[in-house]
Amino acid sequence: MPDDFSLRQIPRFASLSAAQLAMLESALERENYGIGEDIFVQGAPADGMLAIMSGQAVLFRSERNGSQTPLATVSPGQRLNEAALFSEALQTASLRAAQPVTLLKLTRANFAKLLQNHAELRAALADESESSAQINPRFAEQREDETVLIDTRRHVWAFLRGAWLPIVLLPAMWFGATLAEAQTLQLGLLALALLLPGLALVYMYFEWRNDSVIVTDQRIIRINRTILTMQRQITQVGMESVHEVNFDIPSGDIFARLLRYGTVIVKTAGAQGNLELDLMPKPQRMQEAVLATRKSWDEREAQRHSKRMQTEMQSWMAGEADQGGLRAQQASQQPPRPVRGSNGYLSSRILMSNGDIVYRKHVSVWLRHTTIPLAVILVSLTALILTFVAVAPELRVLTFSVAMVALLIGCLAYYWLDWDWRNDIYIISDDTITLVHKRPFFLQNLRDQILVERIDNVESSTSGIVSALLKVGDVRMSLVGADEPKLFTRVYKPAEIQQEISRRQHNKSRRRAQYDAMQQRQILGEVLAAAKVNSPTAHPVSQAQPKPTPSATDSPALNQPPPLPQNLVARKSAQANRSSTGK
Repeated sequence: MPDDFSLRQIPRFASLSAAQLAMLESALERENYGIGEDIFVQGAPADGMLAIMSGQAVLFRSERNGSQTPLATVSPGQRLNEAALFSEALQTASLRAAQPVTLLKLTRANFAKLLQNHAELRAALADESESSAQINPRFAEQREDETVLIDTRRHVWAFLRGAWLPIVLLPAMWFGATLAEAQTLQLGLLALALLLPGLALVYMYFEWRNDSVIVTDQRIIRINRTILTMQRQITQVGMESVHEVNFDIPSGDIFARLLRYGTVIVKTAGAQGNLELDLMPKPQRMQEAVLATRKSWDEREAQRHSKRMQTEMQSWMAGEADQGGLRAQQASQQPPRPVRGSNGYLSSRILMSNGDIVYRKHVSVWLRHTTIPLAVILVSLTALILTFVAVAPELRVLTFSVAMVALLIGCLAYYWLDWDWRNDIYIISDDTITLVHKRPFFLQNLRDQILVERIDNVESSTSGIVSALLKVGDVRMSLVGADEPKLFTRVYKPAEIQQEISRRQHNKSRRRAQYDAMQQRQILGEVLAAAKVNSPTAHPVSQAQPKPTPSATDSPALNQPPPLPQNLVARKSAQANRSSTGK
């Protein structure tokens, strides 16, 4: 840590102990930028706090006409984006290095991991920010603004129905062991009688406890894990996708009625996205809880919409332009490019400056495809060297020709397979998900684009010991109105990709609600503007009529109508002129 900077200078961290500050300092990342390099760009996601250590940077905003408005000069010791540690946001301006800049970054992801892994740090920051308490996840996939309502697992009968066999085998094996005549053999059989059924019971118990069903205020999540095969499957349905919730108690299962378990069926717009939760305890209560959560979700969305409308109308009354649409337009004008440090030769995840994320298949796929061509290239190069070192002169023409042909074939095969891996990509953006499959020499170019709002159900799965160690798996997306799901196959950290898709869905619904509010603002603004144009008080006052003299107590804000956005005034004036000309 540099001597001229301390996290204790930040009010949120001022009360932390030296050990807790050391935890935070261990998560800081140092980055260097040259003159003219963009540290972050307007419209890109803000992923954490920055602290300038040396050099200077200029903070500026890109205007709609293409100009750039300087806002401030950022000098050593200054910090930016502290709020991004606790919530997601977009950069409202760009920061560019005016001198060589060295900075320290604390990303939101690293900060969340610290809070998750260190309870004392989490407790110390609990009173500093309401959002920091929300970063304390009860499960790894929890969002920062998400509240867990139900955290349960399948009925205990799911464990007991398979445990009867070890329970029966235990006394049977014990009795058989007592019949052995030799004492050593008897002791060995007794140990096996305890060990084998006991291990089976322990395994079955942990298999039962590993699976869970979680209902939050935003979605329903089912997590299935298998210890023996190291399989992990996560399925989730957003609350906005829930159309119907049913439960079924099997009529032929007497234990289902005695023990009160059944299947809860969550139905979505598409049949592929339905979620069946089997062996749920008290399924009717689960159904009622999900329906109540769905209803409260609708009510919260309605309240948010009402607040957005109030904010939009207040902005309209104050004559403010549509800043949200302006920021979106400015962000779209910035050509996307890979963010610094995310575009290595074998990178399987590339973050773009506009917030899009490009995923490739796992690097093990590249390695599996290119191993043979690379081996051919290596052998060919070795043969070429040996041709001039150890081969007789009369055979050099033959060995040189064979080695060159093999080298050419190996290089072409490597180029083909590397190009194939590099151009099979999945692009996740705020509005769409794009699956691109290309082949060299224009032999194939498939581009499948999916609207984020069409996704009903997202599932990630990892199966097998090797896949679990390499963190490679598949992501499956069920779509409304589609018979077949869309797949991301053999990708790195599929659970993180699933959560990224889920986050984009969540943000898309918020942006759609914001867009609806802005549309209603425009409609109401046009109605009020039309009413003002047609009002008698809106016409010019006759010269014979004396103009009222304003009193000293009159307020300009009360005597003047609220200003309208200029584009709306121009539109209404043109409509009024056409109307008067027609008459």
